[in-house]
Amino acid sequence: MINDEAPTALPVRDEAQSVRASVVGRIFIGLLILAFAGVTGLFAPLLVMASDSCNEGDARMICSAGAQQIVGGLPVAAAFVAALLAVVGMGSRSAAGWGCLVAAPCVLVVSWVVSLGIAGA
Repeated sequence: MINDEAPTALPVRDEAQSVRASVVGRIFIGLLILAFAGVTGLFAPLLVMASDSCNEGDARMICSAGAQQIVGGLPVAAAFVAALLAVVGMGSRSAAGWGCLVAAPCVLVVSWVVSLGIAGA
């Protein structure tokens, strides 16, 4: 006995689910931030070499030991924090993930501005 009123089977789709543009964009932006963090962590501490021309009694800010420690350590710490923010931003699908991706380059830019300000003053 054949039941003509039986529901038909749903068609099988062979299409793979496409990657959303926001995921690709978030990963691309995160990788750019990681590259910027790497450049900051490697090269910004070299601004300490601005103190090479310091003489005894020099009043420039870079000539103090505290300022040299800030110029040497701040970019490394900022690069580490920015890399963490970038990884969290790439992995999160919420609005907080985008917030991390926006905050990371801001941290890096602030470290560059402060370091260049001290080294150039």
